[in-house]
Amino acid sequence: MLWFQERSLNYACYADFREAAELQWKAMVEDIKQQQNRGRVWATLKTAWQYVSSQICLSMCLLEDMLGNHRLLALSLGLVVSELSEEPWKGMVVTFGDSPYELLLLRSIQGNDLKSMRKFMMQTCQNFSFAVNFPEACDIILEVAVNEKLQAEQMIKKVFVFTDFASGCHWKTKYEEVVVRTKFKEQGYEDDAIPQVLIWVLFDLNMPSIEEPHPELTLLSGFSDNLSKLFLDNGGEIGPHQLMEAAIADKEYQTLRVVD
Repeated sequence: MLWFQERSLNYACYADFREAAELQWKAMVEDIKQQQNRGRVWATLKTAWQYVSSQICLSMCLLEDMLGNHRLLALSLGLVVSELSEEPWKGMVVTFGDSPYELLLLRSIQGNDLKSMRKFMMQTCQNFSFAVNFPEACDIILEVAVNEKLQAEQMIKKVFVFTDFASGCHWKTKYEEVVVRTKFKEQGYEDDAIPQVLIWVLFDLNMPSIEEPHPELTLLSGFSDNLSKLFLDNGGEIGPHQLMEAAIADKEYQTLRVVD
């Protein structure tokens, strides 16, 4: 399905294919939404990632050194996550300012069509700091929550970071973790309102792998069509089980039998 997204974004730049690309994109997003309504994908915020009807997520695309298909893949994933999220997070993306040393910003994706949204994402997601500050991202989420008077069930549950540079994405130290939890608690939000983070390093020539160095952090490296499909089908929930499923999902493995 992700090749479908990439192709739509690419064709949106060509006048002869623009209308078809728009229709393909809208059909794909609508199909995922219908699956949401049937309770097959994405997740509720009341309990841990059950397969029910809603999802509230936020994306961050770091495109500094990405080229070709990997850049389009990151953009398409970021746009899909944004379109599928709930208000007030729908249509939002986390970026840096005009300088990679500026603070993180929560921006509304600009544009009324696929071409203009692609252009916006290309321009705003180019620069990034080599020390992406996730506690700072939590501060942004908390600020919106307080200003909008959001309930706990309306809080962001997962931040997806699509990148090719994982070493620059530093998660919280133990001290920073305590500070974040304290800030949330001061505003009336418990620990379950603090978002989890999935960092997906899309450009990796090795076989896909996964690490969970922190209870709230997952590091995913590598890409395959099967993995991208599972990402969408499981509402962004990726773990060792999903990684194994993606690895053996091709037709040539379907005749294998495990004999005990």
